Amino acid sequence: MLEIFIKGGIAMYPILLLSIISLAVFLERLISLRKEKYVPKAFEEQLTYLLKKKDVKEAKELCTNNGSALANVSLAIISNTDLPLTRLLEVADEAGSREMVKLDKYQQTLQTIVAIAPLLGLLGTVFGMITIFNVIAQQGAGHAQDLSAGIAEALITTAAGLIVAIPTQIFYHIVHARAGKIGDELERASSGVMNLLFKEEQG
Repeated sequence: MLEIFIKGGIAMYPILLLSIISLAVFLERLISLRKEKYVPKAFEEQLTYLLKKKDVKEAKELCTNNGSALANVSLAIISNTDLPLTRLLEVADEAGSREMVKLDKYQQTLQTIVAIAPLLGLLGTVFGMITIFNVIAQQGAGHAQDLSAGIAEALITTAAGLIVAIPTQIFYHIVHARAGKIGDELERASSGVMNLLFKEEQG
């Protein structure tokens, strides 16, 4: 494996770096993107109970101490119920958007790796072709052993770039889908908080 890596030439080093970053980001997102971290069920049930009791003060304290995405959005809503409904909806959207940024964290990094890795592979291919033409110019086309170094560099880096890009594209879709599901749950739970507050006010 090491021999193949060395034959790939200088372009293999940034490709290797991208593969490490890709895997690290994917594992970090798998650990971080858990529904219980953003929309904890126990917290949601307790908050619902307090709002049904019209215990707004206790609900605020619960949100402040929890620190989850749902808690942050709920606190923004509960703290601004004196605002007109249109403005309160804007406040809720702004709070939700801030939390969505956390959900989408590092997705752009994965997309960038998907784009760059094949280009680095192509760059390695160009380096390999340059090596081939240099050998032909200096020694002629009959030196197969010398030509093989350039051919190996061209093929290995192309393959390496794709080997990094393809799994990273899969990583991105897995992370994006998981973030989307959590985002939907956050929106559902936040809407529930809004409905509870206004139902209680109307009642």
